[in-house]
Amino acid sequence: MDGYQPIQGKCFYWREQVDESDRFNTRVKPEDWHVECSCFVEGTRWFYTASTTPADCPEKRHCRYYIFFS
Repeated sequence: MDGYQPIQGKCFYWREQVDESDRFNTRVKPEDWHVECSCFVEGTRWFYTASTTPADCPEKRHCRYYIFFS
């Protein structure tokens, strides 16, 4: 949980991390950067591109720990 900050308008336990190698690769457009998303309570991980990252945790309807951060 080092350095974790909740993302406004998403689940409090949802976090996103951009692949640093994509961020500094000028051949990869920002919308194609790889993003690792996870729920740090459940440990579930998902992989998306920046343009397809969901608006909130994909399992928010089934998560017993879901807290919306507004």
